[in-house]
Amino acid sequence: MRYKAIVSYDGTNYQGWQKQPDKNSVQAKIEAALSRLCRQEIKITGAGRTDKGVHAFGQVFHFDCDKKFNDICKSINSQLPEDIRVVSCREVNSEFHSRFDAKWKHYSYIINTGRFNPMQRNYAYQLASELDVEKMQEAAQVFTGTHDFTSFNATRKDEIEDQVRTIYKIDVKKRGSLITVDYYGDGFLRYMIRMMTGALIEAGKGKVTADELRSILEKEDKTACNYNVPACGLYLIEIGYTIFSK
Repeated sequence: MRYKAIVSYDGTNYQGWQKQPDKNSVQAKIEAALSRLCRQEIKITGAGRTDKGVHAFGQVFHFDCDKKFNDICKSINSQLPEDIRVVSCREVNSEFHSRFDAKWKHYSYIINTGRFNPMQRNYAYQLASELDVEKMQEAAQVFTGTHDFTSFNATRKDEIEDQVRTIYKIDVKKRGSLITVDYYGDGFLRYMIRMMTGALIEAGKGKVTADELRSILEKEDKTACNYNVPACGLYLIEIGYTIFSK
């Protein structure tokens, strides 16, 4: 039987989603929990990877297991640490694939423009500097649509040659001292959101214009962009398996 699960986790204490030798990962914790429950070795397949320190509300994974559960979420969560929680899990068609069937992803990045808040340091970028939200919104339009994002990610070309992606929408909103940047796209490459967010911050400071960012994007050059932000403010919110319609 194949199961589809949605998991939420605090990425602070993990080296990322992906299982790695001798490193603490979210995937390893879940696989160990499921293997104990199912009394067999279980491998899970995630819809994508999140880096060290990145959080998730809606990461998706699938796994195969012969066991039937009375309350599958309760059973799995009883075996997991408190910073990882499976929020839903159900049996699906055996052909379902969490990664290849995904149609779009929604990420959020949170920026604190107010005084440094030590209680938020693992959950929002402590910029402690005012930003012009209108300029950030204008700059965000540069990234919206289908583009080659070679300049705005750290994935090597020999790893993934095709670096064309479609961003359906970017929303920049301010509430109090917090600015949230929401990205909706068909897929994202390594550090892509963090590099775009770094660029939007510089636009909000008035240090770079939308036209200058467009020029960097069009260069399709790994050395063209020096912008980046910490992982702590990044959240995987949702993964969609139907056509994007928001």
